[in-house]
Amino acid sequence: MRFGGLRADRDIIQIDVPQSYGIVQFSRTLDMLKRHGWGRQSIFPHGGNQMTLAIVGGFGLGGCEAYPGVFGIFAGFADDTKVENGYLKLPDRPGIGFEAQNALYVVMRELAEHK
Repeated sequence: MRFGGLRADRDIIQIDVPQSYGIVQFSRTLDMLKRHGWGRQSIFPHGGNQMTLAIVGGFGLGGCEAYPGVFGIFAGFADDTKVENGYLKLPDRPGIGFEAQNALYVVMRELAEHK
């Protein structure tokens, strides 16, 4: 966060949560950023999927990167998700949302059955 002169009042921090030691370390990183003057509105996790959307909602962050369709069934959001004015609402269903991505759910179920 000090690299290259990043500024807490205008720059965006983009962290890939699963590839940055997981959710516990991510929460520690958020605490560290806060101590250095960064607000949660400046944190936009990398991910572009339903899990990242849940992380943004759970931690009250500014948003997340999204690129539905780029990584096939592993990207994007629940099948019934609607983007309205550039925003998504968190679903009311339990889980992190992969359960509502039918094509991905089929693959995960098949993998679990062959375990």
